[in-house]
Amino acid sequence: MREQAAFEARTLVRQSSVCVISTISKNLQGYPFGSVSPFMTDNQGRLIFYIAGIAQHSRNLTEDSRMCATVFDAADQGDQNAHARVTVVGDAVPVPAEESEALLERYERQYPEAISYRQAHDFQLWRMEVKRVRYIGGFGHIFWIEENEWHAQEPEWTLEDEKRMVEHMNDDHADANQLMLNLIHQVQADDVIMTTIVLDGCYLRANDKNYYVQFENVCMDSKAVRMELVRLTKAARKALSSEAEQD
Repeated sequence: MREQAAFEARTLVRQSSVCVISTISKNLQGYPFGSVSPFMTDNQGRLIFYIAGIAQHSRNLTEDSRMCATVFDAADQGDQNAHARVTVVGDAVPVPAEESEALLERYERQYPEAISYRQAHDFQLWRMEVKRVRYIGGFGHIFWIEENEWHAQEPEWTLEDEKRMVEHMNDDHADANQLMLNLIHQVQADDVIMTTIVLDGCYLRANDKNYYVQFENVCMDSKAVRMELVRLTKAARKALSSEAEQD
């Protein structure tokens, strides 16, 4: 049950692109300070933020690294308390210079609007090391998820390998991107690009929105990623063929 809860919590975080972040206020002498920020996750489940140096939460983190990030499944109607939410607690530090460029390229693939931020307000990447996670999947489905239960093993590929896999999908298999988006999210779009690959899924972008595609299997090497993408593409083609036959 705990393993399933960790999977559900991680999936909700993967599916989310914006979170509420809470830092320890420097200006208000220790009071919590909330803000809203886009984020992405890495293979291990750590959260990555791209924050302006002038932002209040950036100044707070410079003084005190402790923070939390909350994501939730927003209810279209009815009781919001019946829907899942995750609070990730940890410490955020600036990404080291030797890692920053490759990681920023990855962030900009997922959030292309951030490209313009390079020239504005001294933006910087921050990485949140996760200490503990609180997951509420609904009434009575409540867990604390420990650090060792949250962190995934690092796969064999590098950020450069990921970039090559993404470019290959966009250059040679754009139709597969369209098929997967339609299969998983029932969204049809002419321009669908893959932006990011993590060991348990990938991200597609269409109509200025990111969509997470969950893999059936955890992928520890590039061959396993290729097999998952082929499986998803075949499943999408089969579903499309069945719909055509029914029509």
